Amino acid sequence: MDTSSRPKIAILNIPSGMPSETFPIAISRVIDELDPSLDAEIEYIDVEYYGLSFDEIKARIQAISPQIIGFSAILTHAYSYLKELSLFLRSEFPDTVQVLGGQMSVLGNLIIQRTEVDFCVIGESEPAFSALIARLRDAKYDLSAPGRFSDIRGLVYMSGGIPYFTGYAESAGKGLGQMNYDLMSKFTNVERFFPHVTEGPFKNWINKYEVGDFYGWLFPGNIHKRIASVFASKGCVGRCTFCHRFFRGYVPFAPDLVISHINELAKKRDIGLIQLLGELFSSDKKKVGIIVDYLKLSRLNWSIAAMRVDMIDEMDILKWKEAGCVMISFGIESCSQKMLDVMEKRTTVEENLKAIDLCFKHGIFTAILLLIGMPGETEETVSETIRNLIKVIPDDMAVPYEIVINYFQPVPGTPGYEYARNVGLIGQSLEGEEQYVKGLYGVNANDIKHYLNFTDYEKEETAYWKHYIFLELIVGYIKKHGLLGTLKHKKANRYKYAAVYMLAPARIRRFLLKYGIMAASFGLTTMINVICRKIFKKKKPFFSLLRESLRELNKRMELPIRSDEMHTHVLRKGR
Repeated sequence: MDTSSRPKIAILNIPSGMPSETFPIAISRVIDELDPSLDAEIEYIDVEYYGLSFDEIKARIQAISPQIIGFSAILTHAYSYLKELSLFLRSEFPDTVQVLGGQMSVLGNLIIQRTEVDFCVIGESEPAFSALIARLRDAKYDLSAPGRFSDIRGLVYMSGGIPYFTGYAESAGKGLGQMNYDLMSKFTNVERFFPHVTEGPFKNWINKYEVGDFYGWLFPGNIHKRIASVFASKGCVGRCTFCHRFFRGYVPFAPDLVISHINELAKKRDIGLIQLLGELFSSDKKKVGIIVDYLKLSRLNWSIAAMRVDMIDEMDILKWKEAGCVMISFGIESCSQKMLDVMEKRTTVEENLKAIDLCFKHGIFTAILLLIGMPGETEETVSETIRNLIKVIPDDMAVPYEIVINYFQPVPGTPGYEYARNVGLIGQSLEGEEQYVKGLYGVNANDIKHYLNFTDYEKEETAYWKHYIFLELIVGYIKKHGLLGTLKHKKANRYKYAAVYMLAPARIRRFLLKYGIMAASFGLTTMINVICRKIFKKKKPFFSLLRESLRELNKRMELPIRSDEMHTHVLRKGR
């Protein structure tokens, strides 16, 4: 291994195992913000985009001959891939230091013990990554004395036979940059991040029969241009119990820097639509107002990736619509107040309905985004969600109507994950946790077969919930607009299926759907066994009794700290 004074670093992204590709903003920021005094030579290997095999990765790394291999892993779901790759690279490059950053680092305790990764960088990469590189360089990449790294905040590494966490680093105002496309173009194809409007994500989010209505909302000419993604903020003010808080707090970006970046992209790339990314768009009204005023003058259309329902009103909607906003995503998750409280959404059903209704009323697309199956979910909470959402069926049939439903999937570093451990649905040992996390790779959250059952029903009984919500909302749509009127304007098959489905009385169609989906998903034999268990071995109420935040509930049932996580247990709580 080369131990010259100039560090050589190979950074690899870890494929998520999901169909959608990861936007590598974190890698761009890491390279951009590295301390220039290190004079580090960095190569980014885009494993995900190029679909590289392990042997191809090996060849790329051999050509670089790095002292450090850095892994960037956004999702904990990719742990299985990371472990396999880490072990492979250790066998091929035994003296090279392995460092992992990204949201998967919340699994630092597990990763340090079960993979060949030497260091996990927790939270923002800077200044911890630069400090680590400098210390490794000075030590000639010798890891025999781990104590020399103990003063660098934001690291997890092995010390004294167990993982050691040096504590969270104070924010240094880093990690607020936009994607540096000129930099990233040296390593990968960045043109894919600027698809034509009609080839972008909207064709996947809106059915083919209604996406044309959506394109009709764009300013003239923008449909023939491209899409660009821009960040306007970092972090979120919420602390939902199913969501991992990787970054503490909320920081809006300086409007002038956001505007400058958009201007540059619009000129270079013929941009017609801006996707404003981030976990929360509008918490600082003043700064948002400056960006919106600019977008209005620019005649660019734009969409919002994440917005809280309690931070928007009709005046905002009207102003944003006039300024070119065509889509807002709200994570409403549920329209049962009980479930919103369990999730610690800090919102109300009324706020959910108002935000959705305002978008429909003023011609801004928003999908109904639901998360079902959290602890406390029952047949009644599912029905409550349906009853409430039917109240805000759009009046205008030209407004696209889409419903997206996923099952709750416990993610490490969240109260939901810790609750699953507390009640025994995830193993409490290191081995048990690894078994669960390894099983997440490539798993789609809308697949019932991978759902951990947090209800008092048999798991198979909940398989129809997703379909039931979907169909009943479409039935509500048909009842509002009439069968003939709906079928005349709405050509997607869902409306035809719902028209047949609604021929049966409500209770009968629910019964037929429940057992039809159960038989189709799990087989007739399993369905019969479920019915027998329901008759002869009824479950006692447990999950259905929940009515409070999982965070508060966990405080009363916290497990003892394992000996191997003496220094890392704080990571379980997230930020």
